[in-house]
Amino acid sequence: MKKYIKILINCLIFILIFLIADIIFFYIIVIQEQSIYISQQKYLNSKEKIFLPKYFIKLTKFKERYEISTKYELRPIQNPESKKRPILIFGCSYAYGYVFDNSETISYIMSQYSDRPIINRAISGWGIQHMLYQLREDKKYFYSINKPKYIFYVLMDHGNHFGRLFYTTFSNISNKDYYLTYKQQYDDLVERKPLFNIYYNFAITRHIYNKIVNKYVNHVAFKKPNKKFYDFLILHFLIINEEIEKIWGKNQTENAPKFIILSFEDNNEIFWKKQIEEEGIKVINIAELIGKKDLDNPELGFFEPEIAGHPNGKLWKEVIPKLKEIYKDL
Repeated sequence: MKKYIKILINCLIFILIFLIADIIFFYIIVIQEQSIYISQQKYLNSKEKIFLPKYFIKLTKFKERYEISTKYELRPIQNPESKKRPILIFGCSYAYGYVFDNSETISYIMSQYSDRPIINRAISGWGIQHMLYQLREDKKYFYSINKPKYIFYVLMDHGNHFGRLFYTTFSNISNKDYYLTYKQQYDDLVERKPLFNIYYNFAITRHIYNKIVNKYVNHVAFKKPNKKFYDFLILHFLIINEEIEKIWGKNQTENAPKFIILSFEDNNEIFWKKQIEEEGIKVINIAELIGKKDLDNPELGFFEPEIAGHPNGKLWKEVIPKLKEIYKDL
């Protein structure tokens, strides 16, 4: 009996030590992240609030967390009074504008070259799957607007959007929400649900998992390209295209929206670009579009701040006129 009591006590001591260590680890990471975030805000003179995330992850329902109209502050619609067919923009902080003023965003600068309504549906930290989610779950909104003329997705560089297809929480462990991802089911994508809620409440396990994901993406996507990996990426865009066709008609028809991927990603395009374009989706590499390589070179001044740089207004002012040359009715 004493033996079992001793084992039980040892187990409880181990659990207690693990929990204390995990909480300390969590807040060390949080402090590091907040110091970077504060430095970015000072650099950009941003007025966004600093927050201290709670330790326990919030496993709320996806539909509650991704209720776009109530949960997120989207960029304002540009040219809202225009009766022309609008332009939709999807993506992450690259398309949202991170902590920049609205005047630095792709949607605002595009409005200087277009008299169409421009609707920016990007949110910082999101990925390809969030575009799919919106098209599936917010159909009421999309049916309520005029048929778009153009639909843009801004694809981030360095494989970041590839990795986000596999996260269970966002890349920083202080994010308290379970991250939306999909899994393949035959020829479709269905939402991935957490199997063991308690697992995601530990910062150490989340940190280890995200490290594994990043290693997997960097190894499989860039060092040893894997067909299964790229097929999964391609499937996301193909199903997004299907959802667009369900709402507004086929891409190949004259009156249908044109779906265009604006890509900062220059890694292994050979493994995914052709298959996507065969379905009528256009992929435009931004570096090739403006005729400049190494876009994040500080000498070009296209990315700010120095830590975790994002495309600024200077870059979009070069990109949009080039797009206008290709699409005269932008």
